[in-house]
Amino acid sequence: MVTIWGSCGYFCMGSVRGWSSPAIPSLNRTVDFELSLSDLQWISSFPLLGAVLGSLFIIKPMEYYGRKKALIVHYFVFVFGFLITALASFGKHKSMLYAGRFLMGFAAGSTIPVCQIYVSECASPKIRGRLGSTTISAMALGVWTTYLVGIFVDWHLLTWVFCCLPVLFLFGTMVMPESPSWLLSNNREQEARQSLQFLRGKGTNIEAEMKRIKEYQGLININDPASTTSIVKPLGISLGVMLFQQTTGINAIVFYADDIFQAVGSTMDEKYATIIVGAVQLVFTIASGFLVDRCGRRMLFLGSAITSSVPLATMGTFFYFERQWGDKEATRYFGWLPLASLIVFFVTYSGGMSNVPFIIMGEMFPARHRTSLGAISSSFNLFCTFAMVQLFPDMSQAFGKDGTFYFFTGCTLLSAAFVYFLLPETTGKTLEEMEQLFRSDKSPDCRSNNHSNCVDVIMQRVGNDANSDVTEGNQNFPLFSVSVPIPWQWPSGSSLDPAGGKQTGEMAEVKTTGDSQRQDGDVVVLKLKFSQRIGMNDATFA
Repeated sequence: MVTIWGSCGYFCMGSVRGWSSPAIPSLNRTVDFELSLSDLQWISSFPLLGAVLGSLFIIKPMEYYGRKKALIVHYFVFVFGFLITALASFGKHKSMLYAGRFLMGFAAGSTIPVCQIYVSECASPKIRGRLGSTTISAMALGVWTTYLVGIFVDWHLLTWVFCCLPVLFLFGTMVMPESPSWLLSNNREQEARQSLQFLRGKGTNIEAEMKRIKEYQGLININDPASTTSIVKPLGISLGVMLFQQTTGINAIVFYADDIFQAVGSTMDEKYATIIVGAVQLVFTIASGFLVDRCGRRMLFLGSAITSSVPLATMGTFFYFERQWGDKEATRYFGWLPLASLIVFFVTYSGGMSNVPFIIMGEMFPARHRTSLGAISSSFNLFCTFAMVQLFPDMSQAFGKDGTFYFFTGCTLLSAAFVYFLLPETTGKTLEEMEQLFRSDKSPDCRSNNHSNCVDVIMQRVGNDANSDVTEGNQNFPLFSVSVPIPWQWPSGSSLDPAGGKQTGEMAEVKTTGDSQRQDGDVVVLKLKFSQRIGMNDATFA
């Protein structure tokens, strides 16, 4: 239930994206105030500029006021955006369309980080991928619903309909719990416990999960030498995947679906063809949600990217023949091909490329920086979306529609290579293990059984003050945590070298962050106590 309400923002986001396809032709046909073709193109893509700003603006509300309150606020912005756009039918000025569409986009941009992070932090690791896919399914539903309603009503009535839905979602979100991780990070343990119990069910024992989250929250506030790696690498991967997702041309196709079918002279009415394509995207996006935890993120993305390149190449081939033979001859022989190609494309794209980039965005980033990095990744995705939507008409004129779709084909194949070499599998790992995955040293010294020369392990002070230390008799032992990859052998007589003077470390506790059966590649957290306080930057294994 929490996932459903948390995903409603994506439904609104889908309605913003799908609005252009039925509304722009309706505006062009029925508008009774000054509006040029250039205005129509900008009104279509203008929300994406607002979305870039919205995804960055939401950072501070998410950090200081919580995920839930940020969700509530962003629904208010959706309402105002749709309301101003709808009132343009009375105000009869294009500035109202620009302002309303900008606010729609601002709210849509806020949706990506706040909804995805909220769902990821509330979901159980075993089904996090499946629940994370719900957000993208909700967006596909929003797009398809907008297509469907747009058949029967003009643009202003369409806008009024979708102005009402965020109000319903707003009230539903009010009864949902806050993210347990955020509550713990703000020292609200009792509320976090209640939230987690609500999420897992009244009869569920949450003590183990609560302890894991608390231990992790105790560590994320500590700076460590590996922090740069744990930020730069996942951010780079996320930005790359987001870029390749948009260079498939997905949103150019969604925004200009009616125009594309009209341009190819499809034997079916473009409105009904658009409805069919939207329905296919919805069905297979939902289906992919059941596979993402079984097949893994990497496998789904790779299969989706490779197979998506085929229908894109087929579309390019149709436009090539259309340019060579003329519209009538190409339609006569291959009039069925554009619709068939786009149906296949949405089937294959929805199988992995549609949801994996957003799922891994909520998984890969370290908790301490998850909000800001998620917003950066989201804004970059939206900027790429804006660029593709805005440039699609110009690319079609400059390179021809065939060249444009061949460009999409090449980018889709490149995305498969990018993921194959750089994206690690995240399926089944807790958010804490994901951070350790990017922080763990992959050098041969750290992977061998002899770790005596390995200095790039992760060591953190547990807690921020003496209250976190271990007291035995009259002695006070500062407590540290060292994370090392398996295979690991604790060297006899191991010590740390703090600023020149060796202090022997006694192993106080060993805990595996993964399954109880340790395997190569797992991470072990060793809690150590030392006889005096030492500086983090001075401590190395000796």
